[in-house]
Formats: sequence, structure tokens, C-alpha cells
Amino acid sequence: MTKFLSIGLLLLSIVFVSCSSDDNNSESAISATINGKEWKPTKINSVTLVKVPGYQQLFNINLQDNSIMLSLAFTSELTNNDGMPVKQYNFFEDPEDGQISDALFVNTYLYSNGNTLTEHFPKSGKITVTSIDIAKKTISGTFSFRSEKETSEDLKIKDTNPSSTPNVFEVTNGVFTNLSYTVTTSPAP
Repeated sequence: MTKFLSIGLLLLSIVFVSCSSDDNNSESAISATINGKEWKPTKINSVTLVKVPGYQQLFNINLQDNSIMLSLAFTSELTNNDGMPVKQYNFFEDPEDGQISDALFVNTYLYSNGNTLTEHFPKSGKITVTSIDIAKKTISGTFSFRSEKETSEDLKIKDTNPSSTPNVFEVTNGVFTNLSYTVTTSPAP
């Protein structure tokens, strides 16, 4: 749970300090299927590797269209280069013995009045880095995850928006190709 919390805190700090990138690599692409419908972002907000000396590193991909923002984050031990290991990273809601969550997925609804709503909690997910070019600072891979609304009455969020959101938010067939990323160093928490 502590590792999940540290991933979440690092993710939130990146989301709030990241800048929009308008100079995205023209060869980059990203797409997914969300609840059975094809989805492509209209904006890549940030693709960032944050290195925390003596601790770990976190890779964050933050993208959106006019109604949904996705944040994909995954961690690894600190490397000597400006890249992430090529492997699969997983989120487990209830890890079994030996399983460690090293990924986190957040979906946020965006409304035209400027309001946002994040009401789904991840249940499972994976992101696989299939290639990374440290010299060019580009990354490619696949992702999928499933999140659900909390059903506990104590945590239930009152839906005040005119259109309700589904109980399950499922992303399949997620693919990102040659996303340009930046590298930053952050002080240890």
C-alpha cells in the first residue's frame, strides 16, 4: 500500500506541474478503445520521466480529448540512463503474495464549464514498454486497464453532472508509438 501511495503522490505532483506539449513528434501516435469505442487524444499534455535520486523513477503519460483525460504512470528502480526498462508494469487492486503494483491509471471526465470529475478507482491494468530510444527520447508500448465506481455509501460521489458516467471504465487496445518524452530530476520525498 505504501508503494501505491507513493506512486499516487508522485503522479499527482506531475499532473499539477506538467506543461502542455505543442511540439509533439509528428511520427508519434496514440489510440485506445474506451468502453468499446475507438478513442484518440486531441492533446498530449505531458510525457515525462521523473528521476528521484536515491529512490526510484516514475514515467507519466498524460493525454486528453475534449471530454476525457487519461493519466498512465509506472515506476521502476532508478536507472543509470534516461529511460525505463522494457517490460510489463502492472496495477493490482489486491496483490497476491509477491505481486507489486508498479503502475497506476487515472481517468478524469472534463466538462465544458471547466469542471472535472474523477470517480473511478483502478481494479486492474497493465502497461508494457515495447521499445525506448534513449538517444531520441521516444517510447512505444501498449496499455489496458479497468476502473470502477466506488460502491461504498461512505465513498459514493454524488453525480451532479447532466450526463452520468458508466459504472465501469474499461480501456483496451491501447497503443502508443514514438512518444517524445522529457526527463526531469525531482528531490527525494
